[in-house]
Amino acid sequence: MDGICISFLWHMHQPYYKNTFTGEYLLPWTLLHGTKDYYDMGAMLKGFPGMKQNFNFVPSLLEQLVDYEDLDVKDTYLDVFRKDPSHLTEKNKVFLLGNFFNANWENMIRPFPRYYELLAKRGLYCPADGLSKVTGYFSEDEFRDLQILFFLAWTDPSFFADFEGLRYLREKGKKFSEEDKKVLMDVQKNILKGTIPLYRELAAEGSVELSTSAFYHPIIPLLIDSASAREAMPDVNLPDVPFAWPEDASRQISSGLDFFQRVMGIRPAGMWPPEGSVSEAALELYMRHGVRWLATDEDILFESLRWGARRDGHGFVINPEVLYKPYRYERNGRDVTIIFRDQSLSDLISFHYSRSDAREAAEDCLGRLRTIRGSIGNRIARPLVTIAMDGENAWEGYKNDGRDFLSYLYEGILREDGMTPVTISEYLETARDYGSLSRCHAGSWIGHNFSIWLGHSEDNSAWSRLAETRRFLGEEDPDHANSMAWESIYVAEGSDWFWWYGDEHSSDSDEIFDLLFRENLANVYRYLGKEVPEILSIPIIVEDRVARPAREPVNFLRPVIDGRVTNYFEWIGSGFIEGKGHGTAMHEAVFALKDCCFGFNETSLFLRVDLDKRFMNEMDGAVFEVSIIGKDDHKIEYHVRDGSIKAAVPVQAAFDEILELCIPFSDLGLGPKDEAEVWFSLKINEMIVDRIPQRGYLVITVPSETFEAEMWYV
Repeated sequence: MDGICISFLWHMHQPYYKNTFTGEYLLPWTLLHGTKDYYDMGAMLKGFPGMKQNFNFVPSLLEQLVDYEDLDVKDTYLDVFRKDPSHLTEKNKVFLLGNFFNANWENMIRPFPRYYELLAKRGLYCPADGLSKVTGYFSEDEFRDLQILFFLAWTDPSFFADFEGLRYLREKGKKFSEEDKKVLMDVQKNILKGTIPLYRELAAEGSVELSTSAFYHPIIPLLIDSASAREAMPDVNLPDVPFAWPEDASRQISSGLDFFQRVMGIRPAGMWPPEGSVSEAALELYMRHGVRWLATDEDILFESLRWGARRDGHGFVINPEVLYKPYRYERNGRDVTIIFRDQSLSDLISFHYSRSDAREAAEDCLGRLRTIRGSIGNRIARPLVTIAMDGENAWEGYKNDGRDFLSYLYEGILREDGMTPVTISEYLETARDYGSLSRCHAGSWIGHNFSIWLGHSEDNSAWSRLAETRRFLGEEDPDHANSMAWESIYVAEGSDWFWWYGDEHSSDSDEIFDLLFRENLANVYRYLGKEVPEILSIPIIVEDRVARPAREPVNFLRPVIDGRVTNYFEWIGSGFIEGKGHGTAMHEAVFALKDCCFGFNETSLFLRVDLDKRFMNEMDGAVFEVSIIGKDDHKIEYHVRDGSIKAAVPVQAAFDEILELCIPFSDLGLGPKDEAEVWFSLKINEMIVDRIPQRGYLVITVPSETFEAEMWYV
């Protein structure tokens, strides 16, 4: 048995937060991850000789890292940080209290006692419209402490051993001075300036392979033709204005390769397609630009092969010899090798292991790798297991920024017989078993389709605005004479703007992402000296709209209304909507309302809300408010303190572990097939602190008596 080769592919990416027309960065995530994640992910390998890895740096991230190296950029967060608290305006103070606690509470804020003290003083769940009411309770010293502690918490813990200035600030703990800000900024500059040289050095040593992506991280298949989404989603609603500019897709790939080479000093052999998105037309472009390997998700392979059964009941791949090898795709005399990631292992590290003890999580991962090794046997020569995931976003949820988990994992792999960490190009030089792809499914690494980025009314509105602006630019400047106008359209083609539209994801920066997208389009007109269309001043995010639940009701419910999960089955078959979008986010936003189940029987509407357990101790003055708009408007209030209900209709309600409600349809004035718009709010001191859905409302259709029979045949 040859054993298995393991390729870790860490995808380092941030959207382009800079408004090129004003020169201002509106969000700080490149800077924050720059001091917390990028440098140390590579530097950590120096302690594990032989632990080879692959790092994919997106050009839009690299350009911003270069920009931030001296911290003399115009940045909204840095501008507020630099201000002496005596000069802070009321708007500045609201901004600080609203944004400078954006970090994982347990792993990043609580380790700094003063920081957690300030969070508790502000209130763990303080809504945006309530911040102005608490600014007066904070002294100048407290605001300065907050300014420094925010950036201190976003500094990787490993750096405290390397920089005396960080140790000094941590030991001081509070009552910082303006001079202390300079101490912190000097450390930040050192870290940021050392990041790119570190990876050049690691690549020259052969311990890492560096790859890149299309410049602004666009969904390449959708740039080529937005209608390609129909391959995986035949019934998807397409944008009113189609987008089909393959030359833009080609430009994003070529400029990404060229810029990466200028910054890193090497021409990459491989690329990570943004969001793992591929199609046959996209592969043609990558091959045309000389890309030798690509990596994407296992589901793309399975769909391309039209392979049915994939994983067994224990989560392991059926016929592992299919997944754990590279594949060649050939067209018109060109070829490209495609590596497919193990989705299960990648997602366990991304989303699940952070909740476990670091050593136990690492041992679980090693055990799964052993099982894979044993299941393959001698069916493949030197099988390749690829773990590919975001390289910066997961670690906020881990203790010690993930360093303990990764240390145990790396140590385990290096001492294990039959496990060899490799760079992808190194592996391909000696790979003996290749598969062959005659077709490539059009999809991404999420659901093997493009539903995150296209199909929802908000997504489609954004694509239409993009297409209209692109067509205008092509007509006004066909020779590409105005480089900044063209750069603005390329920025707007990035995937991240579309990530936050629709129902799938939500963050407290949604409005800024929406603004940045529309500003990029508006900048096309500004650079051309043309009047900006009024429509680009109108937000694409719509507050008053139907929110799509993750699941619709499929049978009648008969739950016990006691505020507890009486048994597992009482809510089986209900509809379901999450309180917070999952997946990649800029940071862990905290939502009090976790999710909502909804359903009915022949006579009544049933609603259930689950809460974040961290919020349960603060519920004494809370009020749940349920809004139901049908033939008449109804508002139901449940007061936690005394369990009282304020409503114009009869309501049965209980709150203990969860909130459960039962409301007769007849009392709402609703009959079979009537529709009602429903949403939940949670109020404290008359201020809304959370809402489900985050935007808009659920539409619930009153069932007929034959509902269950109807659903049986669906």
